[in-house]
Order: sequence, then C-alpha cells, then structure tokens
Amino acid sequence: MATTRYGGIRARDTDRADVCGLLDAALADGQLTTDEHTERTAKAMRAKAFGELDELIGDLQIPRNMVDAPVIRVDRRRPRRWLAPVVCIAGAAVVGAAAGGIASCAPGGSATFGWSEHVPVLTTGTGLAYVIAEYRAEFGDTKVDEVTLFPDYALFERQSRADPTVTVRYRFDGRFHDYSTNNGRKADVRTFDLASVDVRAIAGLLAGAPQSIKTPGGVITHASIEFPAGGRSDSDPTVAIYASNQAGASGYLRATVTGEPLQVFPPSR
Repeated sequence: MATTRYGGIRARDTDRADVCGLLDAALADGQLTTDEHTERTAKAMRAKAFGELDELIGDLQIPRNMVDAPVIRVDRRRPRRWLAPVVCIAGAAVVGAAAGGIASCAPGGSATFGWSEHVPVLTTGTGLAYVIAEYRAEFGDTKVDEVTLFPDYALFERQSRADPTVTVRYRFDGRFHDYSTNNGRKADVRTFDLASVDVRAIAGLLAGAPQSIKTPGGVITHASIEFPAGGRSDSDPTVAIYASNQAGASGYLRATVTGEPLQVFPPSR
C-alpha cells in the first residue's frame, strides 16, 4: 500500500485498533508469523500517524470484509463514529473462524485500548502480545519468574539486573515501575521464557474463558503465567485464567503455555 498525502494525519485509537484487527486476520490466515504479528502489533500501538500504520499493513492482503476501513481508504478525514463496532464485528468473525486468532476487541464488543492511550486491555490476546513485546524492549530478554495480567496493568517478578541475589517486582501500565525488592534470592529460583508462550493459542483461551469456565456474561478478572506452587522441579509453567460475572459466579481454568487445556474449575454450586 503506497503512503498517501494523508500519511501525516494523526491516528486515533480506533485507527490503531483497525490495524490490529488486520494484523490478527493476517496471522490467522498465515500471512504473518507469530513473531511478525507481535512486533507489528507493538508498533501499531505506538503509531502516531497514518503513515506509520501504512508501513505495517502495506504488504498484506486485506480481507474482503475489511477493505472499507479508514486505514485502507484514502479519504481519512471522514468521521469515524461508526468505525469501532463495525471493525469489532468483522474481527470477531475472523477470530472465530481461525479458532484461536488474537482478538483486538475487549470483552463487550467495543474496540478499545483501555485506560491509557495506545495500551490494549491486557487480558486479551493483543494485550498479551503487547506485554511480551514491551517486556523484551525494556529488559532485552524475555526471562521472568512469574507474570500476572489484569485488564489495566501487569505484574512481573524477575532477577535484578544489577544484583543477581535480588528479586525485583515490576508493575507495567504502559511503562515499567519497580515497586518492591526481595533480597536473598536463591540460586535455584526457576525462570521461564515468555517467548515460549504460544500467543495465538492463549488468545483463543482468553477469548473463550468466560464460556469455558461457565460464567455466562462474565469477564476475565486476571490471568497468570507461573510455575505451579509446590510443583516438581521439572514441572513446566502453566497459564491460569480467572473469570467472574455480575451474578457473583467465578472460576478459573489452567492450561499449558502452548494452549493445551489442563483443568477447568467452574463456579461451585
């Protein structure tokens, strides 16, 4: 896609959401690898103008049901008040057909980047991809002790960059903040690589978690990736996804980092 004379126009959050939807579709139909999708999604979140967004989708084939999105059309000065719901419906269709594609729309069906400009809801597939990309950019690697994702922030534990005997806890809300330390870190503390997480597979679990956990109308409250407490020394990290609804029903499911379901704990009756 050639950059047009509108390339310098400032992009809105809805425009960034459109591009994420297109990237999701490209991942689902094999045009992009998971790494390419993660990298481009992170860049889309930070894009300031249409020209930057053009570069991310210019080499992609565009699904027929998305060709009329403003990020594809050149008449970008048109109002976009109807854009978000239309794109979410189209994106949801792609994700459903792909069985595990990364959803750019937050629960409830509105395209949103949550509490802070350019930052997605972190308990979605796009949010997970964004967090991993930002973590790699911040620390230069993807090694971590444990991760907990909430809709509007994430918590991490990892070895201190300055002192290998110290564990540092970080909060991420679009930026990283170290908020506590724990001296006396043991040499046998287990870490895992966020790059080993199958983002596409986990995205599918996140999208369907309220239904899988049998919390109708529910939303994901948080999700964690860590080694099971009291597990064997050779056990693998697992993903736990928690959901609840307004009726007070809550439960969770556990899966491998490659997306294989292990256990489902629906609300107790």
